[in-house]
Amino acid sequence: MGTTRLPHFAADILRARDIVALGQSIGSVTIGRVDGSDMYRAGLVQAVSALDHYLHGVILDRAVDIMLGRLPAGSGGGRTGVSFNGVRQILSAGSPAAVELSARTHVAERLSLETYQKPDDIGSALALVGVPKIWSTAFSTAANAHKLALGVVVTRRNRIVHQSDSDPLNPGFITPLTDSDALDSITTIETVVIAIDPHC
Repeated sequence: MGTTRLPHFAADILRARDIVALGQSIGSVTIGRVDGSDMYRAGLVQAVSALDHYLHGVILDRAVDIMLGRLPAGSGGGRTGVSFNGVRQILSAGSPAAVELSARTHVAERLSLETYQKPDDIGSALALVGVPKIWSTAFSTAANAHKLALGVVVTRRNRIVHQSDSDPLNPGFITPLTDSDALDSITTIETVVIAIDPHC
């Protein structure tokens, strides 16, 4: 059974593909005068954002279900780091709907401090909320290959976001990125999410 978060991911990943398509259109209309590669970079960044957004939602849903006794705790004791004041507010909420809303608010606030992009961080976070060994479960013997592929995409995203995608071997120049590179990165992320979703 899949999560309720998958349709939101599908919409987010479509936006990434649309951004790349916009870059392709700009490049073809201006015939070399305008480089669409920054749109390809934006599409890659949007795809990693879609992954992070999806995982935050899944982890939030499962953490709240654990907190409210609807799911058993995962490994590591299921520590979310909600403050004592937050726990007090959750426990003192009047109705079941108010308890749910309060739990979601406090857990979401705590999770906002985290990123879920790197393969090991994804595996640890899902194990915390009761989904152990997600990589080997979702990909069997190909787990390391998929982790490596995702790691490459996330590393490139970080270079784009934190270093303006500067070429480390050629200072003053930007690392080339083609539309195919960006679309391959988007597909890598989409493959990961589609494979792990049924286990979440």
